[in-house]
Amino acid sequence: MAEIDKQQSLKTLLSIFIALTAVTGALISWRASRVGGAASGADGKAVTAALEEAATELGIASETFSNLTDTREFLVHMENARAIHEEYMRNPDVPGHWLDEWQSESIRARARHTQLNTDYVKTQEGRPTFERERFRDTVRALAASEKALDIEPFLKTSEERRRDARLLFSLNTLFTAAIFLFTVAMKTDVRRKTIWTAAGVVLYFAATVIAVVKILR
Repeated sequence: MAEIDKQQSLKTLLSIFIALTAVTGALISWRASRVGGAASGADGKAVTAALEEAATELGIASETFSNLTDTREFLVHMENARAIHEEYMRNPDVPGHWLDEWQSESIRARARHTQLNTDYVKTQEGRPTFERERFRDTVRALAASEKALDIEPFLKTSEERRRDARLLFSLNTLFTAAIFLFTVAMKTDVRRKTIWTAAGVVLYFAATVIAVVKILR
């Protein structure tokens, strides 16, 4: 009678272990799916950052081209006005419309000068030059302070989350093995029940500890 009660107690304990292992495995799977979702979210942020970077670079290129064009046209009109005026001063007998041309070129030069981004225009050898690299670095730094432009941190996070998810999913193999051992233990004699149960408990706690460390890390 005592032997029967002992076997019944062990079966009850094994049933509890099987249920506990199944529930723990389900929780780990749920956690793994959440981690996988976080990986997908990081991928989405990486795509957004890549698009933001492309848009920023396109805007910088467009603005740089516009500033370079304004600077070049300002120089052209300014030099034309200077050349016409110098020729007029050297030779007062030049056609009268040259004075009109000088005034027109001077007006065009002033109009272009008002369009120059003078914060990034410096004079070299008497000629205004647009500092394209400094302009790009400043605009990019401003954009980066307002939104993410670097995709590397998101890619790194995505890879780490996927690695964690793969590990958590793989732990279910240990939980499945533990359930198998507990099931086998239910069909064997008392002495073997102890061996199979101990092996199942070892697998269960090993998988649980690894999962907890990975989740809390």
